[in-house]
Amino acid sequence: MSNPNFSKTGNSIWHQPYMDFLVKEYFPKIDPSTITDEGNILLENYPKWIASSKLNSFTGVETFKNRYVTDGTIQSLAWWHHWTQVNGYNLKMFRGEFPYNRDAQINHPMEWHDSIDDTGIQSGDAILISVPFSGTGRVPEQYYDVIKQCNEKDVPVLIDCAWFGTCYDIEINFVEPCIKMVVFSTTKGLSCGNWRTGIAFSNIDEGTVPVQNEWNHLNHLNIAIGNRLMNEFSPDTHPNNYMSSQLAVCEHYGFEATNTVHIGLAPKGPTWDEYHRDGLYNRVNIGKEVRQHKKKGKFSE
Repeated sequence: MSNPNFSKTGNSIWHQPYMDFLVKEYFPKIDPSTITDEGNILLENYPKWIASSKLNSFTGVETFKNRYVTDGTIQSLAWWHHWTQVNGYNLKMFRGEFPYNRDAQINHPMEWHDSIDDTGIQSGDAILISVPFSGTGRVPEQYYDVIKQCNEKDVPVLIDCAWFGTCYDIEINFVEPCIKMVVFSTTKGLSCGNWRTGIAFSNIDEGTVPVQNEWNHLNHLNIAIGNRLMNEFSPDTHPNNYMSSQLAVCEHYGFEATNTVHIGLAPKGPTWDEYHRDGLYNRVNIGKEVRQHKKKGKFSE
């Protein structure tokens, strides 16, 4: 079913008040003399911002030994790919995961028949899981069983929380021996795709990201933008503004609503199979339709 407001991307809903605030309250007042301090400010701000959500509970980040500023989750994922390869791990994910993680492989091209769904978990694997999950906008159905197995088999895990700030009704605790890294980004929840920054909570202290942070070789302006937006806006801004329209859009088109406001799950079948994720989910990005409904109270079709 062709609808120009539907897509296959993971992009979140553009929230114009973020830009309006920056144009009025920050860009005219940038102070270059203090901007190199923004990284340390973000490392203090970000955990508090995560904990401030009233609609979600993402807990345990304070237990990690290290925290680092990153260029969004994508830099953390690249770091994880490099660390797992250097240490001889076999990287695995669920079908439906963010396809960057498959396409970015160099020496060991990844096929989805090597996924957790198909081959399970063995010693020597390393696992990457997004929460909310890229394939469904929810906590993966097998999440707790996988974490239990990883603890038993000493399999390291990274949790990618790129969609935090666009989700609701998710409760997750990261205090598990197997979880070595948890990463967040301002890209989706604060509409910062063009000036992204993020944070990695990590029990790993080797590789490019720790050195980059030690040298303070960071995107200071991006970090400053993230800090100002976190000070001004709650991580519940997206769901508070768009949840009701998400539910209306999903009901109108016959989708399952997910815990992520720009994602709906369409029924299987030829009408919606063009949106399939690795043959398991018909995941539809409904963000533009949700935004239109929020503004105009009507649907495209």
